[in-house]
Amino acid sequence: MVRRRRPNRNVRKKKHLPLWIWLVIGIAVVAGILLIFLDGGTRKTNTAESEKKNAIAQTAQKEPSSIDFIIRIDGAIQQAALDLGVSDNNISWKRNKDIEQFPGTKFSDITIKVSSAFPMAHINYVIQHTITDSGGRIMDAFEKKSGSEMFLKVGYGGIFTHQIRVRRRNSVMIKPAYVALLIDDFGYYPVPIARKFFDLSRSDRIKFDAAILPNGEYTQYILRELKEHPEIERMVHIPMEPKAYPKVNPGEGAILVSMSDNDILRQTQKDIESIPGAVGANNHMGSRATENSRVMYQVLRAIRDAGLFWVDSRTTTHSVGEEVATSMKIPAISIDHIIDPPIISTDEIEQRLFKYCMSARRMPAMVINCHCSDTTYQILKRDIPTLKKYGIKFITVSEAMAKKKVN
Repeated sequence: MVRRRRPNRNVRKKKHLPLWIWLVIGIAVVAGILLIFLDGGTRKTNTAESEKKNAIAQTAQKEPSSIDFIIRIDGAIQQAALDLGVSDNNISWKRNKDIEQFPGTKFSDITIKVSSAFPMAHINYVIQHTITDSGGRIMDAFEKKSGSEMFLKVGYGGIFTHQIRVRRRNSVMIKPAYVALLIDDFGYYPVPIARKFFDLSRSDRIKFDAAILPNGEYTQYILRELKEHPEIERMVHIPMEPKAYPKVNPGEGAILVSMSDNDILRQTQKDIESIPGAVGANNHMGSRATENSRVMYQVLRAIRDAGLFWVDSRTTTHSVGEEVATSMKIPAISIDHIIDPPIISTDEIEQRLFKYCMSARRMPAMVINCHCSDTTYQILKRDIPTLKKYGIKFITVSEAMAKKKVN
């Protein structure tokens, strides 16, 4: 007989939540979703606005203000006038009208009197390039048929901010620029080439320094030739170890990093003694040696004891030569520019010569380095008369150091 299970009378019936509670819960859920969505949208909007404000701020920092621009163009015009040898009394400024688009700024009307020694084409080139390099724009330029006057309109974007009137006059004196030519490698090139350079000192009446290799193939002949040219300042061109050594050999009597302190000192003394009458010394090659403080200290000990000054040829940007020399109370400078580095065309050498000489007025004196090759001689012979006409005065390195106030 199968027994039937009795129903469990203790099981409770499930109770259902009232409908109004479900409605409250549903409303709360929907409200939460809406709140999250709205908050996210607000955050995105705020982030976008913040990014936009940052972008505007960065752009404002990158772009100069109108006042900054005016100051920059003013400086460019003054720089161009200086490069053209214009003294302060030959440049006048008038600021008598507001620039509406640039609140707080004045329109500039400038008159520059330039020596007629400069062709108008050269004057135009210097002014236009200086202004455009500073961010300005040449809006218009025209010249009188006589070639005596030129007008330039300068601006920022489409806004006219400066007017320049250039007047060429025979009566205007050129402010001089002082350039010392330090010519390396005498003793390496044959004597006939060296004689051409020596003749420059008399025929073209310029001063320069001859840096002579102590053990060059033609050094002894060069020294005999120089007895006829006491006006030429002599320097010891000390051969020193380059980074490409031994593949690149600086020559006999070179200062090597592997040498002991005593050997460096003795070899430098020997090099100095090889060039009687020298007043200074500079390095031949030496990109590795001049970066080494120990080596340079010993080299400069010999230079100090001989009463010479030091000129760093800057064959490496990490040279410590001038720094060590200064710490030892030795008069020292570095070259400012070199016009004929390796693998460079004749046109590029000439361009460098003019560019550096014309910018020499920006400093008390400039030291320009070159080599006594026939190519460099031909360029100097051709261009020195023009450069002298443009107010370039060629001086010795020792005179340049005095102008630079090197003690």
